[in-house]
Amino acid sequence: MDRIDVLVVGSGFGGSVAALRLAEKGYRVTVLEAGRRFADTDLASGPWQLHRVLWAPRIGMRGIIRVRVRRRLIVLTGIGVGGGSLAYAGVHYRPDPEVFQAAGWDRSVDWSSELDPWFARAEQMLGTTTVPDLSPGDQALRRTANALGAVETFHPTRVGIDFSSCTLCGHCTTGCRTGAKNTLAKNYLRLAGQVGARVHPLAEVTKLRPRSDGWDVYTRDRVWHAKHVVLAAGAWGTTELLRRSALPGLSPALGTRMCTNGERLYVTRAKVGDGVAISSAFRPDAATTVQLCRIGPGQIAFLNAMARDDHLVSHYGRVTVKFMEQIGSRAWAALPVTGHPLGGCPLGTNPATSVADLRHRVHGYPTLHIADGSTIPHNLGVNPALTITAMAERAFAMWEDA
Repeated sequence: MDRIDVLVVGSGFGGSVAALRLAEKGYRVTVLEAGRRFADTDLASGPWQLHRVLWAPRIGMRGIIRVRVRRRLIVLTGIGVGGGSLAYAGVHYRPDPEVFQAAGWDRSVDWSSELDPWFARAEQMLGTTTVPDLSPGDQALRRTANALGAVETFHPTRVGIDFSSCTLCGHCTTGCRTGAKNTLAKNYLRLAGQVGARVHPLAEVTKLRPRSDGWDVYTRDRVWHAKHVVLAAGAWGTTELLRRSALPGLSPALGTRMCTNGERLYVTRAKVGDGVAISSAFRPDAATTVQLCRIGPGQIAFLNAMARDDHLVSHYGRVTVKFMEQIGSRAWAALPVTGHPLGGCPLGTNPATSVADLRHRVHGYPTLHIADGSTIPHNLGVNPALTITAMAERAFAMWEDA
C-alpha cells in the first residue's frame, strides 16, 4: 500500500489549498472527496436537470449540490471534486476589517493584517476580476441604491470568471458548462495533481481513529492510513465527522459558533438581462450587502442580502420594494436558504473555547488539522470563499517541508 503523509478530507477551498501547498512541500498527499468528478460537459444545462444539479445518490441524483433541511433552514453545499466551487457564484469579497473584531475571533492575531497577503494570493490563484458590463437588472439595482441614499456603495462584483469564454448564461451556480468559471479543478487541484497529489472521488469519510503512527480514516469500503489528516469537509461536514468520531478529549467548543451569513433571499420573475449569477451589489448600511442574483438567462432573479448582525436586515423590505419598483415586478417568494454555513470548529489558544489552535491543529491532536468554513467563528456578511482560501493559505504556509 502506498504511504500517505497527508490525507485531506474534502476537495473544496480549504482542501484544495492543502493538497497543492503540502504536495509542493514534498508531502505525499491524497484527497478523499464524497462526490463525483465532473467534466464541464457533465454539468447541468439548466436548473431543471435535477439529476445533474442535486446530490441524492439513493434516488439516482449525483449532481453538485447537497441539500440539508432543518426545521427553519435549508442548507446548500457543494459536493464533487472541487467542492463548493462547483456550485458557488464565483464571488470574491474581502471582509471589512471590523469583521475580525467580532466575538469568536482570537484577539491575539490581527486577522485583517495577517490575512492580507493571503487574500492577494487567493485572488491570484482563483482568477479574481471585476464584472465588466452592467445588465438592465444591475442598472435597476443602482437606481435602488440611489433611492435609498447609498448609490456610492453600488459596485459590480469581483468574481473568479474568465469573461473571454463566459457566455453570460447565468448558470454559474448550477454548473458552468463553458469552463469560464475558475473552479478549483482548474487551479489548485490541477496544479496539485501536477506535483503528485491524488484525488479519489466517491470516497465519503465516515469516521477517524487515532493510531500510534497517525490515523485510520474510514470510508465505506476501505480504511486509509496517514500520518496527518486535514479535515476540509465544510462547516457541517467537518463538525459532524468529529462528533461521529468521538475522539477523546475534544474541546467542548466543538459545534459552537455555527452560523450562516445572515442571508435573506427574495425571488422574482423579471427581465434583468443576461449576466453571471451575481453581477452587482450595494450596501444599504455598513454591515449589509445586497446582491443581484440570477439563475439562467435573465428571467428568474433574486435579491440576496447578507448582514453581519441579523437585526440589520429588518430594513430589507424597503430594499426589496424599491428594487421591484425599478424593474416593474414583485417578489413572490422568500426562501430560508443559506449556501454559507460557517463555524463549529473555532480557532484559538484556549482549548475550552476553541477546537483548534492558531495553526489549525486540533487541540490535543497535533497531526489533525482543520481548513474549511468551520474555522470561521462569526458571520462575515459577505461571500466566504475567498476568506476560507486565504485562511488555508496562511495555515499551510506554516508547515515545514517534508
